[in-house]
Amino acid sequence: MRVGGIERVHCYGGFAIDALAAAKDALGGREVVACRTAPEFAAELHRVEAVLGFDMPVEDWSVAGRLRLVHLIGSGVDSLLPAKGLSPDVRVANARGLSAPAMAEFAIATLLALAKRVPDALASQRAREWRRHPPMPVSGTTLLVVGAGPVGREVAKRGRALGMRVIGVRRTTGPVAEFDETHGADRFAELAARADAIVMAVPATARTRRLLDAAVLDGCRPGCLIVNVSRGEVVDEDALAVRLRAGSLGGAALDVFESEPLPVTSPLWGAPNTILTPHVSWRSPDYPARLAHLFAENVRRVESGEPVVNPVDPAQGY
Repeated sequence: MRVGGIERVHCYGGFAIDALAAAKDALGGREVVACRTAPEFAAELHRVEAVLGFDMPVEDWSVAGRLRLVHLIGSGVDSLLPAKGLSPDVRVANARGLSAPAMAEFAIATLLALAKRVPDALASQRAREWRRHPPMPVSGTTLLVVGAGPVGREVAKRGRALGMRVIGVRRTTGPVAEFDETHGADRFAELAARADAIVMAVPATARTRRLLDAAVLDGCRPGCLIVNVSRGEVVDEDALAVRLRAGSLGGAALDVFESEPLPVTSPLWGAPNTILTPHVSWRSPDYPARLAHLFAENVRRVESGEPVVNPVDPAQGY
């Protein structure tokens, strides 16, 4: 592990560039090299020591012989993988937890909107129809939160505050304070069948791809509500759309999709009691500045040989 000063940092993409511009003082006078395009980043790769970005256009990281830190702007790691040529000596970190409160608020807000049939009510309003859509109670119902990381725990806290019984699914077993009960991922289908609402808050990995599939959806209670604020890949979108249109599910709120922007041909468009948003649940006005300060702290830690905040194992995918 190399220690010592990092005089220059790189950022790739508009969001990373804006974040560092919003908090220049956090970097202590280090030179900031902003790369807005793939060719610009490719030309700089050989001298990159620390980089902040997302979906970086690198086919082989071995070209970056001076690289010491790759820092992602969000919690998702899938944009980095398979990280060919990335040395095990390079530290990888993400922004896990920075957006957890905002994402949890978004998940609960959309869950409440679904339970109270707000999308259907708005559709009737636009059509100038005086039509009643009976709301569903939330207090006393069962919420299944898939993923017990920062986002999942924040969702659980808010669900319990509304009087819901909150069950968590996580990769490892053991209690988590924010949940009424937690179980291993091997019991997901069984637990989904007990839930009145399901919130997906897991990373996209080989194990979680299409985790919420047709078989699990068919086992759900009639009227079950689905919310996804994690990654589109964890839900079988076609199977979900079929069941929404058939009326076996009560509604869905999706902020993430397997293909973004969501194609105009997607069967999710126009599905009843459905909320579709363009991957915005993580955003908040102060996020860029907090991200810049986290990046600066991890640069300092790499310089001094300390463990980074929010370390990522590319082999595990989170």
